[in-house]
Order: sequence, then C-alpha cells, then structure tokens
Amino acid sequence: MNLKDFTGVEYINLITYKKDKTPITTPVWVADFSNSLVITTSLNAGKVKRVRNNGQATIYITNQSGSKKLSESIDLKASLIEDVDLKKQAADLIRKKYGMMAKMIMKGPDENRAIIRLEEKGGEK
Repeated sequence: MNLKDFTGVEYINLITYKKDKTPITTPVWVADFSNSLVITTSLNAGKVKRVRNNGQATIYITNQSGSKKLSESIDLKASLIEDVDLKKQAADLIRKKYGMMAKMIMKGPDENRAIIRLEEKGGEK
C-alpha cells in the first residue's frame, strides 16, 4: 500500500508514538491535500505533542469507531501545518468532505485547531 490507496477514505486509525516509542492509536477523519493527507484535532490533543516530538506515524483504513483494521498499515512522516493559509485550506477540505458533522465538531476559530499533514517518507512513491 501507499498514500494513494488512502485517497477518498472516510476513516483512518492514526498511530503516533510517545518519546518512549509507545504507540497510541486514534481513529480520525482524513482528507486528501496536495499529495498528502491531513487530519484536524484540538491544539492541546496528545497527538499534537507526539507529532511535535516524533514525526513518525502509521495509518490504516478503519471504521468509524476505529475497531476494525480494513487495510494494511503504512508508515508515514507526520508534521504540523503552521502556515495560516495552508491550515485554512486543509480545514476547509475537511469541512467540505464531512459536512454538517465537521461543522459541529470544528466550531470556533481555526487557530484553536491543529492540522497534521501525513506524507510519504523521503524516497517513497
């Protein structure tokens, strides 16, 4: 599997890693964004801290609750989008994809949300 296999997927499990390499799995919404995937979360979410400390992530397709593994896993590079315009573009894509549910969950200013970009590690296609 590669990143293209996740195009259009509704839910993924995002696995981020603590400093001691302990994996933490979270089901999240995902949107396609310029040869990468993006997810949104609260700025104070644990996954934001983990991405800042360790840019390693693993994803696989899952159901809404995150209880079923529906694909192989792939390892990716995770980073926070800091650019205000790019954050807005990514948040708008998530709102468009998930409609009213996203509008309810993502209320409030975008500056209170983090956007995590998931990209293939260097050299992978």
